[in-house]
Amino acid sequence: MSDIIESFETAKGNTFGDLLTLKEKSSSLKIGVLTVGFFEYWRMFPGTMRANVNEDMTCVYTHLCEVLDQDTVIWPGLIDTLDAADKAGKKLAEERVDIIVYVAGTYCPDYMAIQALEHIRHAPVILFNTQSSNKINLQTNYENILRNSALIASLQLAATFRKMGWYPDLKVVVGSIRDTAAYGEIKKYIRAYKVFRQLKNTNIGVIGHVFRGMYDFEYDKTMIKGTLGPNIIAIQVDHLLDQFSQADDEEIKMIEAETKSRFNIVGLSDNDVYQSSRFYVALRKTLERFRLDALTLLGQHYVEQKTGTTSYLANTMIHEEGKYIVNTEGDVHGLIIMTIVNELSGQMPTYAEWGEYDEELNALLMVHHGYANTNYATDKNTVKVNRSPEQWGLQGAGFGFEYTLKPGEVTISHLIIDAEGYKMLIVKAEALHIPTNIPCEEITGVVRFDTPIKPFLTTLIKEGFAHHCIIAYGDLTEELSMIADFMGIRKVIY
Repeated sequence: MSDIIESFETAKGNTFGDLLTLKEKSSSLKIGVLTVGFFEYWRMFPGTMRANVNEDMTCVYTHLCEVLDQDTVIWPGLIDTLDAADKAGKKLAEERVDIIVYVAGTYCPDYMAIQALEHIRHAPVILFNTQSSNKINLQTNYENILRNSALIASLQLAATFRKMGWYPDLKVVVGSIRDTAAYGEIKKYIRAYKVFRQLKNTNIGVIGHVFRGMYDFEYDKTMIKGTLGPNIIAIQVDHLLDQFSQADDEEIKMIEAETKSRFNIVGLSDNDVYQSSRFYVALRKTLERFRLDALTLLGQHYVEQKTGTTSYLANTMIHEEGKYIVNTEGDVHGLIIMTIVNELSGQMPTYAEWGEYDEELNALLMVHHGYANTNYATDKNTVKVNRSPEQWGLQGAGFGFEYTLKPGEVTISHLIIDAEGYKMLIVKAEALHIPTNIPCEEITGVVRFDTPIKPFLTTLIKEGFAHHCIIAYGDLTEELSMIADFMGIRKVIY
């Protein structure tokens, strides 16, 4: 019967009983803004006080809308009574806000914020301690002192949260109402929270298993779901091999022709390029069929022997296309970090192994497994395609890229679970300019660290992080630290 629903493991069609047919990722959040002032002050300073405070809070709202232009900012207006607080809380609950920005425009008793927050306890809170200017006015009057008395309200409310056990990870931002750095900090926090939320809707496929003996990569998919967020889906190798055998010859030849025209190919036969192009078609079809966002493949031995090639052309093309994230050797935790930094930066990170050190440069040689976005090459004209230097029983030369990573600020990270639970490595470093590619038939990079290299390596080894690492261009250290906090895991930061 055509209407019979089966598991993705056995179904011939494209509707499965155990995978979502339509899987949407929310690209925006709803940000609720709670602004408070104290009704008692309006009668003390009639005509001006409320108007000035409302103007300040409108300024905050306007700036939030500008910096959070990818999100929806909802402001119920200035809260100055308990009734107004209750109404605002109910309004934000109806809107199903994801996160709250709390701002005091004057001193205000904590019961007002608590009354509003009772309705939206699920949402994390950013306490924005602000004032009208970042300077003390030595000619001020008492009305303006009250207008800038938010610190009293902030301290009182934060202390009350502590006593009540609310918001143990309260995010606090300090800045004036026009402080661009403060709004930038709020934006980073919200961006990190958005990525953390999206992880819960991320499907990661695993084909094969962790490479034998790499205990540092072993994982528990229940722990991953419960702590980090993603769904881990085991995909039988036969699904990939079926796609490989059924790949459309015309599509394969299109990829083959594009590959030959784009790259300087050294020492590979036409069949090597053809089989690698075929592998790309198979891997992409597998990702599409099972609604995956990311996939890790153990290519060594079995798959490489069965297909006569490596996944390195496929992985590189998929990374350059930017829709899916892939890696090898069963490195699920590395794949999760790759997913995170890709969401944060909009750029696909590279995937490498720690290598030999240089004490004079205070740097490490990072060695890749022959695949990464070729836009990261110091000079794209020098990108070379050659054999895979590691041969795992395949018939042929395989396929791998050779180039050296371009210079720039980078963030290096990875995840591991040890006897005490999960922890995240977060390192800011610098990829150095290496004018000539290192001729080792691999992708390489030379990365300099702020910490002296030998103590850095001593700590890295002692902490017991995995032998792989993820390298992303740009400084993502703050956002990664926030995401680790959302996950409730430890951090090792350099």
